[in-house]
Amino acid sequence: MFASLSSQTSYFVSKMLENHLLPAYEGLSSRKTGIMFGAKAVAKIRDVQIHDPVTLTNTKEFLRQCFMKPYIIGNILGKKAAAQQTNDIIGFIEQNIPNNFGIYYREPSNLGISFKTCRQATPLIKAAIHKELNEGLLTKFAAAIGVQSDQSSMLSQRLKVMTGDTLKYLQREQQDIHEWMKQAMLLNANRESYDDWREKFSLSRIYPNLVSMHAIRGLFQKSFSYLVAGEMAAHMMPILQSVFFALVVSMIFIVFPMGLLPGGYNILKTWILLIIWVSSWPVFFTIIHCLGMISLSSKSGAFGSDYGLNMLSQGSFAEMILYSYATFQMLASSIPMLSWSVIKACAHATANLASQFSPMPVASSLGSNIVDNNLSKEFENFTIAKDYEQKLQILKKYS
Repeated sequence: MFASLSSQTSYFVSKMLENHLLPAYEGLSSRKTGIMFGAKAVAKIRDVQIHDPVTLTNTKEFLRQCFMKPYIIGNILGKKAAAQQTNDIIGFIEQNIPNNFGIYYREPSNLGISFKTCRQATPLIKAAIHKELNEGLLTKFAAAIGVQSDQSSMLSQRLKVMTGDTLKYLQREQQDIHEWMKQAMLLNANRESYDDWREKFSLSRIYPNLVSMHAIRGLFQKSFSYLVAGEMAAHMMPILQSVFFALVVSMIFIVFPMGLLPGGYNILKTWILLIIWVSSWPVFFTIIHCLGMISLSSKSGAFGSDYGLNMLSQGSFAEMILYSYATFQMLASSIPMLSWSVIKACAHATANLASQFSPMPVASSLGSNIVDNNLSKEFENFTIAKDYEQKLQILKKYS
């Protein structure tokens, strides 16, 4: 009777918490959507690059002459803030064509160079970006996040469904994966153009930073390990809870006789505490899941309600989505320890739970790689100095 009461109480408390804490749009529940994959896809968008060298060169020159100089540096008509916050660079330039600015445009067909004003170059760059997106980039992007399909239309639809849930939940204007990828390509080209510009004046490039790169690698390693643990917990926790609950309930045949002995009250109290502990798992899981959804929504509003992917948000927005969700997934995988530390007020369980958030295990290995000038990635080990020497010897041999 006591076991049944605790189980029913746990169920109704969990249901009540979901009804009050989860967003009104029920389709956003992690039980019904692939929000984990959507967050992963959004995080991967920041790595989208223009692959065609001619298109990349033209786009970098276009962004430098028609966007960076007039608006970011020159602040023409006081539109610097609007340029930084725009989630559609091409659209912004189309509405604010700068006068007396232009680029030396390289024709993709014959590589001929001709001068074009920003007004003339804008539709050409827009068409080139659209072509770059449709010719193979979508397939490569899908492969990077683990989605495969033989039909490009089916692949596009799957990506839209996966990322659309995440982007809709984050209340962004841009909910189409294609628009985000176009914007990401332009932002990355703009950064590369800025670095090229610095190199012309013998200044170092800003964005390739060794420590930052390894820190990002470490964050992504921990985040994806949290995601995997959380996804496994979502499947395993109901099974474990059922097995543990059955085991604890069946202990009544041992607990009841021993409870009649001297000191048996402590045994009976421990047994009741175990029942409460196992029954509390669904409640803690519901709380963590709901708080995770609320956190994603609130933190994404830090840049404003109508911001999409722009110069201010690209560097941290994607990671913020991934890291926030991954942290709550890690807590979901640690529900037994978390519930025991709360119910029993166990300091040891709390300390073990806190140690799982420590960055030291990942940071120590990556830190040694930095000191040793060594980079390990995808089952291959590259020693940067040796790799440079080998390439230099090959160039000398064939020169």
